[in-house]
Amino acid sequence: MDYFSAVKEGRSRVSRAVSVLQDLAGPCYPMLFLKLGVTEWTPVGDEMLQKVVPGKNRTAALVICDAEGNSKAMSAFVPEEKARDYSQALEQKGIPVYPDDVKLPI
Repeated sequence: MDYFSAVKEGRSRVSRAVSVLQDLAGPCYPMLFLKLGVTEWTPVGDEMLQKVVPGKNRTAALVICDAEGNSKAMSAFVPEEKARDYSQALEQKGIPVYPDDVKLPI
């Protein structure tokens, strides 16, 4: 796949993840359009999994990622309990927790 096609497909997948997360957590941020660690231009996966990412001073953010942990959307940092509540709400909607560390663009 060429770069522009991969970005276009990745952007579409990220947009869906942002929409799901915004409905729950308010303003959130798009993350990766392309998979990290792959030598060819490959859009992030279509799968939706989620993970709470710890921050500083007892805060956390909720990330939606693909099956390889490539982050697609991220909430703002909120108190840890609120992030866990968001995570539970996504689980109830059928979005499972990602078991490993997610890949962030930082």
